[in-house]
Order: sequence, then structure tokens, then C-alpha cells
Amino acid sequence: MKKWSLLALASALLLGCGSNDAEDAIVDTVGLNIDSLSSQQKQDYAQISTDINTLILFIAGQCFEAESERNPNMEITGFTCNIADHKEAVSQTQFSSITLNSGMLDVNRSSQTEFKIQTKDNVKFHAASISDGTLNYRLVDDNAIQFIINETGTDETGTDSASFRGFFRDDKTSDVTYWTVESLGTTPFSYYEDTNNQHSWLANGTAKITGKDDKTFDWITTAIGEVELPLTE
Repeated sequence: MKKWSLLALASALLLGCGSNDAEDAIVDTVGLNIDSLSSQQKQDYAQISTDINTLILFIAGQCFEAESERNPNMEITGFTCNIADHKEAVSQTQFSSITLNSGMLDVNRSSQTEFKIQTKDNVKFHAASISDGTLNYRLVDDNAIQFIINETGTDETGTDSASFRGFFRDDKTSDVTYWTVESLGTTPFSYYEDTNNQHSWLANGTAKITGKDDKTFDWITTAIGEVELPLTE
């Protein structure tokens, strides 16, 4: 059973409202076969899974700036962002090639410095290093990107921070694949943009991918956002 029909069925059976039980059941049953991946393939999946969060953060920031310019006196508590409106301004990531296609982001601001980013519609993108099809990134229920601005810091210090959990679907030409990705530990990723907004990256964090049969692998990112797998797996 392909695409979201499997998710809808699992959701109905598990009544996982407000949680990710249905998604976890899908991944456990028909998820990415991690045991079959080479080290290079793991590197590619980890880099893409990290970098799509980076690009979503960049676009959410662009959308926030646009909302603020339209009404600088408005107390923004929540707004919707259409990725298509910001595709021309999108930054690039340095270690993977991602083409963003479409998607709607719901951005909720709980304080002056704290933001929660979720998906009104799935973010659709292409990443040739891991798929010949369309990739979908879903951020609903317990899935979200959490972003905190450090008001005393600057872009150069990398003190703005991010954590995330999300659900991927790969609509490749055969055997639709699912996996989840989540950041780990008490220390979140540091979010950076270069001074001309051409590149953005998530540095010095730890995350993991979960696939079929609850198999996982984790990684760290370096100060420049490059994924490094553990020396022993």
C-alpha cells in the first residue's frame, strides 16, 4: 500500500491523534532498510536529512522577515509561509544538493525568541544523492523544528539553536520508503548563515535516523555542517 494511504490506515487503527504512533508503525514495518546501506549511503541520507531542516529554517526566517516588514508593529504569534514565495532567495547547503519544490510552513512564535515550525502541507523536494523521485518531509503532531534565537549573540557566534523531529517519505520509482529523523541530546544544533545568506548549515549537533525493524544510526555534524558517522557502527 503506497503513499499516505498506509499512514491513514495506521492512524485510524492506532488512533494516534497528537502523536507519531502511526508514523512509527509505518517506519518499523516498511521503512528504510538501514542494514542494507553502505557507509557512503548512510552519509548521504544523514546529510540530506540534516540539510532539509537547515533550508526549512532559512525559509521560515525569510518569511518571518517579510511578515515583520509588512506590519512592524504586529505581535506575531503565528503565520503561514509558502515555500514557493521564497525559492529564489533560498540559501544552499555546502555538502548536499537539494531542490525545493513546494510546501507550506506553519510558524508559531511562543515568545520573542522561540519558534516552532511545522508543515501545513508536506515539504516536497528532490535530492539526487539518495533518490530518483520526490521526497516529502512531514512535520505534524509531535514532529516539528524548534528554533531559539539568542538575542545576545550574532550569526558569527552561531548561538541561535535548533532541534527537530520529522517523517520522510521517498516516492522513488519502486518501493516507497519511509524514515524518521530526530536530533538527540541536551545540546541542540547551532544554526549558521554566512554573511551574504548564500549558505546555511547546522553545526555541532547529534541526530539519528530510524528505519525498518526499529534499526537506527546516528551522526554528528562538524562546525561547518558536514556529517560525520561514528568511527564504529
